[in-house]
Amino acid sequence: MKTSRSFPPAHPSTKAALTILQRLEVKKGARILDIGCGSGILGLAAALKTKGTALGCDIWMGAIRASKQNSTLNLMEDRFKFFHGSADAVSGKFNLILANLQAPTHMEMFDHYHRLLPQKGALLVISGFDDTHAGVIEKELIKRGFTVVEQVKVFGTTAALVPESSFIWVGFGLKRISGDQ
Repeated sequence: MKTSRSFPPAHPSTKAALTILQRLEVKKGARILDIGCGSGILGLAAALKTKGTALGCDIWMGAIRASKQNSTLNLMEDRFKFFHGSADAVSGKFNLILANLQAPTHMEMFDHYHRLLPQKGALLVISGFDDTHAGVIEKELIKRGFTVVEQVKVFGTTAALVPESSFIWVGFGLKRISGDQ
């Protein structure tokens, strides 16, 4: 049996991202990118909230199948598209990026977040890491022109924890403070 490398919808990091998304004022008709879309729950929630369009990408084909199925179940096929691949293949400008990824993967994505959210005021919702990684992630994103506008911490356990991990999952809602007008 194959298992997903994505966080399930009930995972504390997914809950943190959804809470942040609910709190943020996102532009109506937003252009949304869901990196590591998993089940598609974050992209679906954002597209429904903003009446915008979303693009989801994931390197695991099972995630693309799950996202497509969930998009169909929610009658969102016309507003939420997917592709099998990474953020390397994405171009264009987005108003909102969602990424529920493990800390090492976020570290690899910093330049993508900066490149794909070039406009001042663009939003980034990230989660999937614990409080031991939060400071480094925040510092690196501040260097790239973002500021934290929302932070959520959710206590939760998981079998995937390694000894240096915490039980406190963190999510950030960030805004681009420098860039194109």
